[in-house]
Amino acid sequence: MRRTLAFLLVALAVSAPRCLHAHGPDHEVVAKLTEDLAKDPRNTRLLLERGERLRSHGDLDAARADFARALELEPGFQPARVRLALVARAAGQTNEALALLDEAIRREPDHLLALSVRGDLRARAGMPREAVADYDDVIRRSTAARPELYVARARAQQAASTNSGPEVLAGLDAGIRALGPVPALESMALAVEREQGDTAAALRRIARLAASAERKERWLSERGDVLADAGRAAESKEAYREAVAAIDRLPERQRRTISTGELRAELEAKLAAKPGPRRPSPPAP
Repeated sequence: MRRTLAFLLVALAVSAPRCLHAHGPDHEVVAKLTEDLAKDPRNTRLLLERGERLRSHGDLDAARADFARALELEPGFQPARVRLALVARAAGQTNEALALLDEAIRREPDHLLALSVRGDLRARAGMPREAVADYDDVIRRSTAARPELYVARARAQQAASTNSGPEVLAGLDAGIRALGPVPALESMALAVEREQGDTAAALRRIARLAASAERKERWLSERGDVLADAGRAAESKEAYREAVAAIDRLPERQRRTISTGELRAELEAKLAAKPGPRRPSPPAP
């Protein structure tokens, strides 16, 4: 009888986290999962679900215990391994997280979440080339890669090489072809073209984006900035004046917004300013 009671106490200790921090509806879900695990303590799916609920509420120790127990019961249970890596990442344990992700990807090379998270960790850990390889894999294997992946890859490419401009632009434009004119991708591509001093490419991009935009004033302002960088002061001022005129044509409710007012003030300041020195061309690679 004593041995039976001791076994039941151990099973309950394994199935119940030390501290439940979930709030609201999740608290009730965690309580129900804990009851179910008391009846079925070897159910890895229940452990995974409870661990994920706890992780989402920042209860990392309890989540780690659930995911580790699920892996102990089922060593090939990939969802638990990847989520254990997410817990390690959140706890700042980069090496542990990378080791778990390496093992997950070794077992399942096309695990997109594991590849994406490993790419993020490698980028943060100063391994940008390796991060680019992970992002490449995710984008190639995914049927609908998110814009954030293209931006993350572009940043890793920039960190990996001081002469990454053409490679970065090629990757961003590939994302734009796949996903459409996503603002984050277009803005980053435009910034790269400006950094490279490629005025013609930047103006072409702005013209394309302005043609499809319902409101033109911001693109006209960008056009003025690109022309100013190129030392084309008269054309730059004309673009700023066109942007102000575009604002003045807006309905009053749009003109009176804070963002529009700030843009108009910026344009007026640029129109009043004397031309600055031309931005020097970047050195040849």
